[in-house]
Amino acid sequence: MKRPLCCVCAAFVAIVFLYLKWNPAQETIYDIPEGSSVVLRGEVYQKEQQGSTCVLYLKDISGSSSDGNVICYMEPDDMTTEPKMGSTVVVEGEVSYLKRARNPGGFDAKSYYQILGIDFKLYKAKICTAGSGYSFYHETLYRIRCYLGNIFDRVLSEKDASVMKAMILGTKSGLDAQSKQLFQRSGIAHIFAISGLHITLLGMGLYKLLRKAYLPQGFCALTAIFLMTAYGNMVGMGSSAYRAVFMFAMQLTAKLLRRTYDMLTALALAAVLILVEQPLYLYHAGFLLSFGAVLGIGCFGAVIQPSDSHAETRRKGVCIKSLLQGAGSSLCAGFSIFMVHFPIMLCVYYGFPVYSFLLNLIIIPAMTVVMVSGLFCLGLGSLSAVIGSGMAKLAGELCHILLCAFEWLCGISLKLPYAEWIVGRPADWRVCAYIAALVFLYAAHRYAVYFSKGKACEKRGIGIGLPLHVKWVTLLAAVVLISASSTDGASMTFLDVGQGDCIWIESAAGEHFLIDGGSTSERSVGQYTIVPYLKYMGVSKLDVVFLTHLDRDHISGVLEMLEGSAGSGIVIGRICIPCAAVKDEAYENLAALCKAGNIPLYEMAAGDKVTAHGLCFEVLHPHGEYETSDRNAGSLVMKLEIKECTGDMETETVNALLTGDVEADGEYEAAKILAGSADFTGIDIYKASHHGSRTANTEELITLAAPQLGIISCGEDNSYGHPHIETIERLRQAGSDIMITKDTGAIRIRIKKGNYTVTPYKRSRS
Repeated sequence: MKRPLCCVCAAFVAIVFLYLKWNPAQETIYDIPEGSSVVLRGEVYQKEQQGSTCVLYLKDISGSSSDGNVICYMEPDDMTTEPKMGSTVVVEGEVSYLKRARNPGGFDAKSYYQILGIDFKLYKAKICTAGSGYSFYHETLYRIRCYLGNIFDRVLSEKDASVMKAMILGTKSGLDAQSKQLFQRSGIAHIFAISGLHITLLGMGLYKLLRKAYLPQGFCALTAIFLMTAYGNMVGMGSSAYRAVFMFAMQLTAKLLRRTYDMLTALALAAVLILVEQPLYLYHAGFLLSFGAVLGIGCFGAVIQPSDSHAETRRKGVCIKSLLQGAGSSLCAGFSIFMVHFPIMLCVYYGFPVYSFLLNLIIIPAMTVVMVSGLFCLGLGSLSAVIGSGMAKLAGELCHILLCAFEWLCGISLKLPYAEWIVGRPADWRVCAYIAALVFLYAAHRYAVYFSKGKACEKRGIGIGLPLHVKWVTLLAAVVLISASSTDGASMTFLDVGQGDCIWIESAAGEHFLIDGGSTSERSVGQYTIVPYLKYMGVSKLDVVFLTHLDRDHISGVLEMLEGSAGSGIVIGRICIPCAAVKDEAYENLAALCKAGNIPLYEMAAGDKVTAHGLCFEVLHPHGEYETSDRNAGSLVMKLEIKECTGDMETETVNALLTGDVEADGEYEAAKILAGSADFTGIDIYKASHHGSRTANTEELITLAAPQLGIISCGEDNSYGHPHIETIERLRQAGSDIMITKDTGAIRIRIKKGNYTVTPYKRSRS
């Protein structure tokens, strides 16, 4: 059996995956209340500067039931003496536990930090005592990193310095937000990861330089390995850096031992060593993408290339292999990485930047020039006191030009049609089917290689293998299968946006609507909550966005999408607001953004309707002559009818009443229209007005509607006391089941054949 160690390691990774799938990690129960003050003792294993705040990472914690690590955000005035790496400190601060995601597609801070071994954070932390002992090795690396970072700060602009520090020093805390978002959307965010490019350029460059000095091979190899390990430790030794350093060490060790270096075996062994320490890395996007890139090149690079062993082809004088050299080899390498990265991108980011493949053909080779320029900038900058800073700034100018070129290329790629292919989170069975197709292609290739080396085949010049078009058709079918969307009936989701409102609705034909989208308690709710959810559901276009009124807790996220700060890539067809909307600054800002984005802005009044496949939004309030200076009073109230024809052509209907933040007088007007409707039989789903306020949700409206389900959207521990007990009691007296987003997370309702099922996005509390 070839590659026995690789096969054993691969089996180990598969076993770890299945174990985690069947035995998920248990929730940790903490004995310290959230927000309480606590005194902890631990060892400093990492530290960084975030603006004026020093952040300490502590391990070997005592003083808590936690057996994990802790992040401490120090008070600026408490850091007159910064503790050294490896020193033991006693700190006091306020406990803040990491939160689970509250909506599908949202960032799960608890899971992310659990992978890194972090249990909770301490804010407003102060050092009580600090030991004198420390790690000279790690403290020296930290000082070198700070020194090199200061050179970038001195030589480059603030924006360029933040990018170069992320690229070369692994310091991402000060990374320019716009650059980060631009590179992420374009699919080149990997340039911020310390990976094989860094280790190959630095390590192999150093090794070859030492060899040219006629030093012993063993000394050269060990020196290069030691320095690259130190470099990895300096930049934080993330999963991609660990993989690159380990594979580099294996490559040089193979040279010393005069053994053949096998990339896949080294890759598999690196994965095992990481997973032995922390099995949850199998759920870490950086781990999957880093190892996936090398796996793609190692396994599938040859699979998608045309075979050069067909005797007939050679007799005709057509050398297909020669046509694939140069640019062709780069294309094949890029496609091989795509084959592995594609399902990972869909599962983690719910979409794929279409032009990232072509963009990387330019960016990756240029990254070598950027890094070399950055190294010259550091080297010359460190000598600036002797030879002046002119040469360092010249190297910095080259960095600036290349980074500007990167941004320009990314901007161009995002302006092209279909720049971002939003697919949504694929079902597990689709992912398994895609993986099965890749396994089939790889197995067929290895089978062909094995039999083509047989004596009979070599003697006759016969090559065995799948035709190239069969390979590409198989791959295309797998891509289509994993990216296909399916809609089974209508659905609606009440997102948990904290103190705010946001409702997403999908018709049975796949049309998408949004009612409100804002929050006053969640920062950047559009970027971190609304847009991720829409992408999770595979939404690339919102046909209509209804804004019930223009208070910030209902429109802040939508404004982010219109301004482009949410980095959504989601098209908005039109926006509808109430005719009674107050023409104030918020209105003028919205109108200006709609005009700039060429998005129609409509005003709606009682009696207006918006229809779609099986859906009908009917406005009940305000009427055309309604005037008010209160935004809440003029809020849109809509009745949503969701209809479906059954086999015998009978129409099954589910009704929802969506009330925005309307006050009592608006509810009376809506109740009159409902009561006067001949076919009104009650409301199935009622979205409580004004987050469950006592001044709304009148007894008259709730009694008339008699909803089966009442949903209240409000933030946890909000200062308004929402929802008020009066509203809860009115809904209970009407016989309604009650769900509150602050308790359940997002609430998903699926509607089919006149029936609906409710699924709360439950989140565990620590």
